[in-house]
Amino acid sequence: MRVRLAMLGGIVALSFALAIVLSPSGLEAQYSGNVNNVVPLDTAVKYIHNFNQNKVAPYIKGGYFGRNIFDQILAQHGVIGIRYYYGAKNDGTPTLILVGVDSTGSDMVTGLIGEWSSQCPPFCAPTNLLNK
Repeated sequence: MRVRLAMLGGIVALSFALAIVLSPSGLEAQYSGNVNNVVPLDTAVKYIHNFNQNKVAPYIKGGYFGRNIFDQILAQHGVIGIRYYYGAKNDGTPTLILVGVDSTGSDMVTGLIGEWSSQCPPFCAPTNLLNK
């Protein structure tokens, strides 16, 4: 069973890598601003729980979110800002959870919740003062 899961994971990773390599500009899909970053509440809760159970320093430098997830969260009725939470996927990969905040400071957990960024590495900006 573990071998099958490992093979499946390898196939998914290879498919993702090929999609990037075969796209016209290589990373075009990663920087379109129209990335689907929506996550269900139960997944967001699980990722935050994973992180809180095993708080470790992330091994990533940063990540990229497309503009659309911020626009979608901020466009919800009553949202005045965005709060982020640290999370970890089931495989331990660090992530951020994005949620709208209302004027009382409450998380709008019944609204749209965002997750997943194109993580650096491998999707890093060219070297600069923030990314040495």
